[in-house]
Amino acid sequence: MIKVYAARGTRSQRVIWVLEELGAPYETVSLTFPPRMHHPEFFAISPAGALPAIEDDGVVLIESLAICEYLSRKFAGRLVVGAEEPGFTDYLQFLHFGEGTLAPPLAWARRFGPRLESVMADAREAFALRLAVVEHALADGRAYLAADRLTLADISVGYTLGLSDLAGLHQLLPASVLAYEARLEARPAYQRAYQPA
Repeated sequence: MIKVYAARGTRSQRVIWVLEELGAPYETVSLTFPPRMHHPEFFAISPAGALPAIEDDGVVLIESLAICEYLSRKFAGRLVVGAEEPGFTDYLQFLHFGEGTLAPPLAWARRFGPRLESVMADAREAFALRLAVVEHALADGRAYLAADRLTLADISVGYTLGLSDLAGLHQLLPASVLAYEARLEARPAYQRAYQPA
C-alpha cells in the first residue's frame, strides 16, 4: 500500500487529493510541520526534509507534482494528458504554471508581506497578472483547464488557488476563477482530501 508522509497545509494535500480522485489505496503518516525539526528520522525518507513524500513498493518520491504524475500513471493515467490528445499543450502549460509561476507571489506575500508593504504590493500585482492567464483560459466556458476533464493541471493550479487565502491574496481571484475553484472544491475527492483530521 502507498504510504504518504503528510501534514495539513502542505503540498501533501494535493497528493492525497490525487489518490482520492483515483480511488487508490493509501495510508497516511501524519507528521508535525516542519518535519525536519520534529522528525529527524524523516531525513531517511526525504533528504530534503520536506513534505510530501511517498513510499510505494520500494519507490520513494519527494516532489509533489512528480508524485501526482507517478500515481496517475500507475492508476490508469486519467489525470494526465498524452501528447497525442487534444488539450495536451494546455495541460503541460498549466501543470507547471500552478507551481512554477502562480505560486511564487504567494510565498513572497506570506514570508515578507507582513513586514514589507512594497513586497506585498509586488506580490499582489504579480499574482493578479498571473491569475489573468487562468481567467483567459477559462473565458471560453470550459469547466477544466485542459482536455475537457479534471487533470493534474487543475490539481496544480487548484492547490495554489487555495493557498492564496493563506497569503491574503484570495480576494484577487476574478469571478470566473472563483467559480472554477468552487467547482474543484465541490468534487467529492477534494472534500475527502481536505476534510478535517
